[in-house]
Amino acid sequence: MLGTINLSKEALYRAMVELALDALLVLEDAKFVDCNPSAEKMFGVTRDVLLASTPIDFSAPTQLDGRDSRSVVNEHIARAKEGQSQRFEWLSRRADGSFFNSEVCISLLDDGANQRIILVIRDISERKCIENESRIQSEKFQTLLDNFPGGVSLMDDSLRIVAWNHALIRMLDLPVGMFESSSPFVRDVFEANIARGEFTEFGGETKEERLNVLMALVQRMEPYIYERTRQDGSIIEVCGTPIDGGGFVTTCSDVTVKRKIEKEYKRQSIFLKAVLANMPQGLSVFDEELHLQIWNQGFLNVLDYEPQSIYRGVPFVDLLSIMAQRGEYGEGDTQQQVKSRLALAMQFQAHQFERVRPNGHTHLVQGKPIHEEGKLKGFVTTYTDITKQKQVELALSSANEQLERSVAERTKELRHTQDDLIRSEKLAALGSLVAGVAHELNTPIGNSLLTSSTIREKTIAFARQVSEGAVRRSDLNTFLNDAERASELIERGLTSAADLVSSFKQVAVDQASSKRRHFQMAKVCSDVIATMMTKIRQAGLSIELDISANIEMDSYPGPFDQVICNLVDNVILHGLNGQSGAHITITAHLVDECFVELLFADNGVGIPEENVARIFDPFFTTKLGRGGSGLGLNIVYNIVTSLLGGKIKVQSREGKGVTFVLTLPLVAPLPE
Repeated sequence: MLGTINLSKEALYRAMVELALDALLVLEDAKFVDCNPSAEKMFGVTRDVLLASTPIDFSAPTQLDGRDSRSVVNEHIARAKEGQSQRFEWLSRRADGSFFNSEVCISLLDDGANQRIILVIRDISERKCIENESRIQSEKFQTLLDNFPGGVSLMDDSLRIVAWNHALIRMLDLPVGMFESSSPFVRDVFEANIARGEFTEFGGETKEERLNVLMALVQRMEPYIYERTRQDGSIIEVCGTPIDGGGFVTTCSDVTVKRKIEKEYKRQSIFLKAVLANMPQGLSVFDEELHLQIWNQGFLNVLDYEPQSIYRGVPFVDLLSIMAQRGEYGEGDTQQQVKSRLALAMQFQAHQFERVRPNGHTHLVQGKPIHEEGKLKGFVTTYTDITKQKQVELALSSANEQLERSVAERTKELRHTQDDLIRSEKLAALGSLVAGVAHELNTPIGNSLLTSSTIREKTIAFARQVSEGAVRRSDLNTFLNDAERASELIERGLTSAADLVSSFKQVAVDQASSKRRHFQMAKVCSDVIATMMTKIRQAGLSIELDISANIEMDSYPGPFDQVICNLVDNVILHGLNGQSGAHITITAHLVDECFVELLFADNGVGIPEENVARIFDPFFTTKLGRGGSGLGLNIVYNIVTSLLGGKIKVQSREGKGVTFVLTLPLVAPLPE
């Protein structure tokens, strides 16, 4: 019923279609058979063009889900013909080729005679842009929330939490499901925490009382801040800020570490104050502008400052003026004294010096600059009263001087005694050498004497036969043969004696003179061993020399002889210990063109491990009172390392013998 207006249904339908803002199209047999002006405007074509087109002509080739538009159109038309009304988004195309988002409503119009499909198309490009922008803004807002260093939530005016981040859920240990289905109220969050026994710090005997206190806090719509300690010991700081128009922004920060640091800082401050108060030295800390910031009682005591003159921020120049006016810096212009010392302080250089004050006390002043991240932050100085220490040092210095004089005198006496003992050792060694040589000479000389007396008797007997005229040819031959054999024996004995005398003479001359000369190492070793053979045989020793004849030295044969003698004596005295089959091996080989290495080895009882490091020490012996003086190996060490210019080391294992390794230069160093 339209009142006085009498319109046909078709006219009414046409008016509605013409005035509709959405594009209206009628589809029959896959072609458009009718449209409204909005459709012409939306697709940018005339009615005639539209009525000659199909839906695919005004669709993008593929849709947003990637499917082919033609197949999707056929699916929608097929469903519509089955009577299914549909609403969906579609990527449409205008005549100029541009695409736009649209919303399509499709339904079947069946009047019994014909089946037509009605399409209502709405351009939703602007709405999609707004939705996309809103989505981007929402994502940015959520990213901001998720990257907030703490928990954050946004409540509306009904105290419903409409935005939050995951840090909030984690920090408050809330169930994730509470935020998945819908936006919870702040009351729900409070109740969840209270149910676990939290928020007890807000008082209240019951859970309901604690809840009421919390709700009253947020319902006042005023800024608030509080801390709560959770059951795991973490401390959460909660800040609430009201929003104009209603609602709250709430932030949660985990301040556990911060509170621990503050607590530790407070504890360290207490310790620092205790340290400063109990330091025996005075201490001061000035900032980069030379204003006093830290000091202790020792600072006042050591420098005799009046308490009222010391306060935080007092300029260093004021303290210098006090000291100068008291005469601490001696006579002179006090202003100039202050000026010069202030100029030095402004250099901020580390320093240490002693200063004697007018009261006779001596102070040690030590200062160092304070740097942080490469920047100067101030200067710390300590003041130590070292008066007693200086007095002790003076007394100690005097005592040390007296001690040094006493030590020098005793050392001189000890050196004389040691020199006497060494001379005695040398004389004893030479006496032993003479006795050995005398014993060695007895044998060849005695044999020669016996042979000469025998041949003399035979000569007298033969002369008697000659005078009696009773000499036969056989008697003459016998006498001649005996004379020849006797001559050979006498010559051999005297030659041996002469060689022995020659060796002894050379050894004795070398040991007596200690002169430097060129010599063959093999010849010198052979000579000195020859002079000791009596002692060696008596000890039951055998000795083997393996020294190349081409090792020539420019050194001191006498001291070298004494080294060999002392090493042999050491084996006899310490190395045998009643052992039979003892053997000494002396070998030498060139190390390079400048040095020779001599190995003196025995197969004796060896040296206990604890004594190896001490065998070269003077007066160290395991046979004290039984023939050992403790100087034999010390003399060896001194001769090798000083006069001969070499090195000596010992290798030994108890029960496995001893090896002395001597490394000697072929040319001995020049004497100092």
